[in-house]
Amino acid sequence: MKLKDALEAFLLVDRAESTRRTYSRFLTAFVNSIGPDRALEVVTSADIAGFVNDMRQRKVKYENHEWRPRMQGPLSSTTVYKNVKMIKTFFKWCVDHHYLAESPADFLVNKKPVRPLGQGKACTDEELEKMLDMVRHKPRDRAILMLIAYSGCRAGEAAGLQIQDLDLGDTSAYVNGKGDMRRRIYFGEDTSEALAEWLAIRPAASHDYVFTSVRDDHAPLSAWAISNVIRRISEDAGLKRTLGAHSLRHRVGLTFARSRVAPRVAQFYLGHTNIQTTLEYYQDVDESDLRRAGQLLGPESSDWQEEAKQNPAAKLLKPRTGSDG
Repeated sequence: MKLKDALEAFLLVDRAESTRRTYSRFLTAFVNSIGPDRALEVVTSADIAGFVNDMRQRKVKYENHEWRPRMQGPLSSTTVYKNVKMIKTFFKWCVDHHYLAESPADFLVNKKPVRPLGQGKACTDEELEKMLDMVRHKPRDRAILMLIAYSGCRAGEAAGLQIQDLDLGDTSAYVNGKGDMRRRIYFGEDTSEALAEWLAIRPAASHDYVFTSVRDDHAPLSAWAISNVIRRISEDAGLKRTLGAHSLRHRVGLTFARSRVAPRVAQFYLGHTNIQTTLEYYQDVDESDLRRAGQLLGPESSDWQEEAKQNPAAKLLKPRTGSDG
């Protein structure tokens, strides 16, 4: 089997469309670099090592990206990690389907980068406040921003939201998540009011999608367009960094973590199939989080005393005295 034929078969696997596009974009470039007409079984570890080494030394990023312009600069450690992960996934799939006896990518050590404290993805409260102020007179963009910021839904879920799936009185809606999983999302009354304000002036269209373009055809917004709306708002608000829809989802997870919402609850709220993904959202911490955590350990803490009253099990956090360590 040729390398390009193996990739074609791999891309036929049923997965989320955004995931399939990501795999296709990167792995096609990888296969073209290795040699698309080469026999799968003659691809060596040295071939892969050479490609990965070149990738780490690359001076240009966002080549052939769907929406980001090409620019000078090395690939981030996170991008390299994700790309190596895709290579390993592809060859493991080839082994699992008996196209290969063993994976030539098994030798790759791929440790996930650890961000320094305070350098996570989550949008901060201050950043969100500035973004909300920027769209106070733009009903559509305000509704998009508030829906994602407070429901934690994905850009693709917001794009696929239809009018009949909204229950503004109940401050909830049904969306189609990853893998076409139907789930319910929740938001507050302010978000419900923002959605109602947009729907009141939403132009007539030949479809029932909530969010439409401003062009004459009023086509439904794609996931890419929804994400671009968020990015543009963050830039117009003068933030020091450009934020996307995923930064708003991370903010939801981090808010839950700081409020001690059970990870299992957060998992269902965010629509994660794997709780490990939820826990990764919880890791977006800074120095202040560590200080607050430490304060919980002291019996003099008012927070600790209140929790002890409400939950006797919290007394287990009280520091032990004596020489038993």
